[in-house]
Amino acid sequence: MLERGQELSRSLVLVRRLSAGGSGEVWLAQERERRDPVAVKILSSELAQDIATCAALHDEYARVAALDHPNILRVEGLQRSAQYAWIAMDYAAGGDLTQLRGRSCGEILRATIPIASALATAHAAGIVHRDVKPANVLLSADGTPLLADFGSLTRGSPFSASPQQLAGAPVSVADDMYGFGALLYELLSGYPPFYPDAAAARDVTRGPAPPPADVPPALAQLIGRLLARRAEDRPADMGSVERELRAALASLPPPAMMSDMNEPAPIKPASVKIEPPGLRPPPGQGEPLRSEWQRTTGPRVNEDDLRRQGFRRGLGASLVALGLVAIGVVFFVLPKVMEREPPAQKAPVAAAVAPKVDEKAAEKKELDFAALAKAKQAAEELRTAIDERLQKLNARAAAQWGGEEFGRANSLLAAADQDATARDYTAAEQKLNEITPLLDTVEKRAPQVLAEQLKAGAAALQEGRSEDAKAAFELALKIEPNNQVASRGLKRAGTLDQVLALLTKAEGQEKEGNATPALENFQKALALDAEATRASEGIARITSRQAADAFASAMARGYSALAATNYSQAREAFEAARRIRPDAPEIPQALRQIEQEQRTGVIGVKLQEAQQLESQEKWAEALKVYRSVLELDSTVAAANDGAARTSPRAALNEQLEMYLTQPERLFSQSVRVVAKETLSRAAGIANPGPILSKQIKTLGEWLARADVPVPVALRSDNVTQVTIYRVGVLGAFEQRSLDLVPGSYTVVGTRPGYRDVRREISVMPGAAPEPVVIRCEDKI
Repeated sequence: MLERGQELSRSLVLVRRLSAGGSGEVWLAQERERRDPVAVKILSSELAQDIATCAALHDEYARVAALDHPNILRVEGLQRSAQYAWIAMDYAAGGDLTQLRGRSCGEILRATIPIASALATAHAAGIVHRDVKPANVLLSADGTPLLADFGSLTRGSPFSASPQQLAGAPVSVADDMYGFGALLYELLSGYPPFYPDAAAARDVTRGPAPPPADVPPALAQLIGRLLARRAEDRPADMGSVERELRAALASLPPPAMMSDMNEPAPIKPASVKIEPPGLRPPPGQGEPLRSEWQRTTGPRVNEDDLRRQGFRRGLGASLVALGLVAIGVVFFVLPKVMEREPPAQKAPVAAAVAPKVDEKAAEKKELDFAALAKAKQAAEELRTAIDERLQKLNARAAAQWGGEEFGRANSLLAAADQDATARDYTAAEQKLNEITPLLDTVEKRAPQVLAEQLKAGAAALQEGRSEDAKAAFELALKIEPNNQVASRGLKRAGTLDQVLALLTKAEGQEKEGNATPALENFQKALALDAEATRASEGIARITSRQAADAFASAMARGYSALAATNYSQAREAFEAARRIRPDAPEIPQALRQIEQEQRTGVIGVKLQEAQQLESQEKWAEALKVYRSVLELDSTVAAANDGAARTSPRAALNEQLEMYLTQPERLFSQSVRVVAKETLSRAAGIANPGPILSKQIKTLGEWLARADVPVPVALRSDNVTQVTIYRVGVLGAFEQRSLDLVPGSYTVVGTRPGYRDVRREISVMPGAAPEPVVIRCEDKI
């Protein structure tokens, strides 16, 4: 039972369990030296004792550890102790890819494109993952996706394994293609294909439900091909899948394509219906009203200049009129009032009222003049800001997509200009204030219109309507001049008619059986448009047929050579067929047939050789031969029994030889204890051969001699205090002798005022060493 704080080895201490499964448990562990956390997958006791499985794991994880890719989790290979077998790997602290279920399409593509690249690297090295699913893609602390847990110990998960994998067929790259498609499907849909009906996942006649409707069509088609029920209908390599994913990411609308790794807001369909390219402007958007005055001389001015001049001239006319009224009052009315003598007999009230009325009129005129100037300034400032916004919108072709709001804004602007011409600046200001929210609406609509035009252009390209595609992408570039998707789409639209002509010609030649010219025309079409799906599919069809013919020819040659027992020629032909179709199930079957026929003869010879080595007590060599037989066929009972029989004898022989070739090790008390245990085990073996008997006798003699004390002579000066470590304090003397068991000893002499003396002596069995002199003679 594994538990926290347990030492897995001298350098690893278990911290806490991360997960558990049928093949074992995954623990977080701490390295003593580096103090770095690592993850260790500890195999179950059944797997740890399975020699063939452990050998396969050791080989595969050694190959995985050699892969150089930033998105493959680093592993250190299979390691063993006396009790456990485990696989050490980097600790990914960010969880796994299941937390991306239901996220935006752009975020999911950015997380899975590196995994496609990692799988392509593994496949190029001849490694098939076997269990591609979101839970097996871990995230580092900084969010980097890491492909982990290559599936040597499993036949795949029930909802992400291919039908062939579930049926027990030999593993192939096509299984990883299916698993990667299931991974994309699960992240986009929130659940894996066929969930929760596991029986449907095994049914090769049923396909999964389509992905959600908001998944781009090109991506949905790719997922459909990855999840094809037949292995041969899936993409041939992960490199092409990676390229299609990058193209799908590039075709997403800019908000989704340019967002960061945080959860973006969902992209909703546009709520305002935009007229397609080529239609007339919205109804009601006619020619804007113009001012009625014009210059009689000088250069011509445009409509906007007339509007601005209408403001200025209207204000000028008002000022002139007010000035004339003021002059008339000052020069004509006031003198007459001042010269007139007030009648003596008339009522004083009447004489007092007249001047008061004139004073209020003058004050009112001054107030009207100030209000008029203020209204004119406010209207002119609004008019300038609106004019700048309209110019930008016109540059973005807003007349084609601005809708009712854009037409209403232009109509209000014309009406405001008429009010300004009539010097009604308050009414002009009110109309200009109504324009601002209309322009806000139009500007906010631009991203929606851009997305619709990109979608319309893509649809037109798909349907072969070059002019409609050009119109849509041209409008998109007016809305956003630097849009890369629109630029590529416009370029494709420019060659679309030529591409379609080449495709039609190539497809006709293909139907007539003229493969070579058809292939050339498909390639020309693809050179003009690298995204022409029909061209790439046509090339794939023709090359597939050509490869099928070459494959059939190579397989026929291989079986013919096999029938003639010419194994080298048969293998060469089958390997040529593998290069043409790496995932063909016939190839492994044919190669196994060759191996089986060759193995039958080889195994008999090896078993005889191993038995002969056993009779000669060459246990390590016999074990090696038995293991080589198991590598050929792990089911050979004689080889399994022989390995189980010779393995402990080989280990015992190695221990005995170590003591016999290095007898000085026996002079250590702790080593002698272990050596006696080894000797006891060796003596307990029934019917020992001559070699083992000699080893037992020799080691027994050495151990007996190692236990016999040897006299050792010591000399001193009768003032030096002598001590022998692990023996005792001898005190001061001139000469003394004592018996010591063979081994290494440290003799120390001490004397006040003198430096200590230390001697290392080795006592060998059977012979007394030279007298040991211990005197402290070096004063401090």
